[in-house]
Amino acid sequence: MRTSSHLRTHRFCIRLLLFFVAIAAIVNPVVAQNANLIEISTPDTTTYPDLSLRFRVMDGEGNFNKNLDATSVKIIENGQLIVPDKLDLLEPGVRVIVAINEGPTLANRYAQVARIDKIKDALLDWAKSKTITSMDDFSLVTNSGIITSKSNDPAEWLDVLNAYQPDMKNAKQGLSSLSAALDLAAATQTGNIKTAAIFYVTPLPTQDEAAGLMDIISRAKLANVRMFILLAGPQAYATDPMADSLIQAAEDTGGAFVVFTGQEDLPDLGGYFDPLTYVYKAVYKTAINTSGKFSVAVRVTQGQTVIESEPTGFSLDVTAPNVIFVSPPFELLRTWTETDKPKDSVLTPDVVPLEIMLEFPDGLKRDLVYSRLFVNNILVDENTSAPYETFDWNISKIDQSGSHVISASIEDQAGFISQTVELSVEVSVQPKPQTWFDKTISVFTAPTIALFVVITAAGVLLVLLALRALRNNRSTKIKKSHRLEDPLTQPVIIENEIVHPNIALAQKDQWPHIPGIGLAPARLVLHSTPKGQGNFPAEIPLGEGNTTFGSDAKRAKVVFATSMISPLHARISRLDQDQFKLFDEGSGSGTWLNYAPVSQYGARLEHGDQVQFGAIIYRFEIYESNPRKLKVEPV
Repeated sequence: MRTSSHLRTHRFCIRLLLFFVAIAAIVNPVVAQNANLIEISTPDTTTYPDLSLRFRVMDGEGNFNKNLDATSVKIIENGQLIVPDKLDLLEPGVRVIVAINEGPTLANRYAQVARIDKIKDALLDWAKSKTITSMDDFSLVTNSGIITSKSNDPAEWLDVLNAYQPDMKNAKQGLSSLSAALDLAAATQTGNIKTAAIFYVTPLPTQDEAAGLMDIISRAKLANVRMFILLAGPQAYATDPMADSLIQAAEDTGGAFVVFTGQEDLPDLGGYFDPLTYVYKAVYKTAINTSGKFSVAVRVTQGQTVIESEPTGFSLDVTAPNVIFVSPPFELLRTWTETDKPKDSVLTPDVVPLEIMLEFPDGLKRDLVYSRLFVNNILVDENTSAPYETFDWNISKIDQSGSHVISASIEDQAGFISQTVELSVEVSVQPKPQTWFDKTISVFTAPTIALFVVITAAGVLLVLLALRALRNNRSTKIKKSHRLEDPLTQPVIIENEIVHPNIALAQKDQWPHIPGIGLAPARLVLHSTPKGQGNFPAEIPLGEGNTTFGSDAKRAKVVFATSMISPLHARISRLDQDQFKLFDEGSGSGTWLNYAPVSQYGARLEHGDQVQFGAIIYRFEIYESNPRKLKVEPV
């Protein structure tokens, strides 16, 4: 057990060591830096799961290392190595706050120069080294209050310092300047954009100031504010117990401590502040998907040198997102469209839009990896890129009324998977309109069948009577047939003139239909094909808009499976009612109309025209249109 004399001797040795350290600080003040030191900030979690942190790599002389790249940096998160996705060298600048605790000690002179004047000269020299493009800003705080705040113009700094002429002999020292400087530094540290540094010029603290000083220093450590402390007075202050808290504050905040007697020159303040101008920003994707407290560190490898920062702790509160349907339908009705003929009617709608809403209870909104829609536990739609909140439910295959269960699930970038509640949707399908045949069959009851038998019997009787009448009039019919053989009554055929039959009237019942429209406005009928080739559409209905022809199914609506046809060969467009136009699309084998080539500017079609795609020939017909005569010139 140590005696009291031993304890006194031990304390004396410690203070003697501090005295020699202070003597050395006159020439080269000790900065709280270690060889190859890495300083890191607390990670920014607002962009979770992408976290970002800022760090500095300093050499033994306090110089900032600007030569790092992403391959030389590793993030150590809870012992797991992570390669950063992005590494940027930033120059946010430093926020310098000069806090002067005014007191008579600063008025003491050496060689007719007051201590405060020497301190002002050092600040002026540092301000003169800055250019107008400097990213740093400057504040000056005294016991009387803030003189200037966050000025970013070095010329203004010089004006403020030159105008500062305090009456130190009558000033009363206190902690108000340091407290105001810390409030100013902490208020501007949001986002860690600029590093805040307080340059505190003070006499030796009094006993009354000691308790308040410890509280201010604790706040500075929590706010990551560096403290560079200039203690004005004799060298004996270095071993004074009242200076212990100032020395500890400089060490704990990464700053510096020096005793200034007024005899020596002050150190270059750029050595304090300039290394703080630069900072690295590393962005990485965290592997954390639970709430709790975690740690992170930075490892830098350059050649054979590997250095690692002390780990810093941070907290994370994360939960899975909530997924909710927005105004979901509880009942859907599919109805038949009204057309001229019931058989051309179609059910509508085919697609039902659905929307989900995402809630992030942890306040950390993040992007999704996918969102999926399920109907009766079967995947019906999926989004792998934004927007993730909308779906299309295809109900075109549902032709019977029934109940269906819908749900949606998502996965966010943090790996959380969430699902909505299952909702039941009733889909009602309207009965299909009946055709005349269906209506006729539906009325075939027992009475109607009996009536049909009676009518049929009467019809047979009438047929027999008609046959008897025909036999009686046979002689008259033979005479009429003989008259038709008379050359004067025979039709005359005109050479080189082709008359198309009235196909529209003769084949009205076989005319093509287009679902949802009815009878097609026009059609193409196959006339002839190349020898040895077949499988071409015998009839092609032409509706609204454009009908394209070619050998590529991705580019043409009507596909001719032959190498003689270009991928996109030709196009027929409906310009107006019963007006169609044929265009060539730069085909190799050409497009022809009545044996004349068609250009990309097109040619108008008329009923009965002959359309030729390469060697494939079709006849163009318009529904219920009168045929026209086609003149064929002899070759």
